[in-house]
Amino acid sequence: MDQALQPIWINLMAIASYDHMPEYPIQFMTAGKLWYQSPGNALLRYTESQQDETTGEITNCEISLTITDGKVSLVREGDYSNTLVFAENQRYEGVYHTPYGEIPMGVVARGVSCDIGPEKGSVHLRYELNMQGAYASTNELHLAYRTEPKAEKGA
Repeated sequence: MDQALQPIWINLMAIASYDHMPEYPIQFMTAGKLWYQSPGNALLRYTESQQDETTGEITNCEISLTITDGKVSLVREGDYSNTLVFAENQRYEGVYHTPYGEIPMGVVARGVSCDIGPEKGSVHLRYELNMQGAYASTNELHLAYRTEPKAEKGA
């Protein structure tokens, strides 16, 4: 499958809203890879860096987003890993694996929108996050991607 992966640029904005606190937005651009199968089916891969709040150490996580007919599966691999599944108004239970132990978590997707194409596309998620059985935050993820512009012949 790696031969079918094509380079893309990803623009990602994640917004977390916590009770009694201002929104916490994070935005970044990164290079990634796309495996496009059809308008509703694709795989996006990219690397995400995050700072450990306890040690200040920067760690990298490999992110895979699988889009299948409006359902999005997000797999994070690394020191901090988990799998989340987003399907409109459905709950998904999982575990957040950290170097300090495992934390039960769940998500309820309140909005899932995907517009997937071979050269550009977007994924928009709105969901509630629960950690250890309690409400943690309301989150949004807005991801847009595009392939590298192709050089025109004769230019």
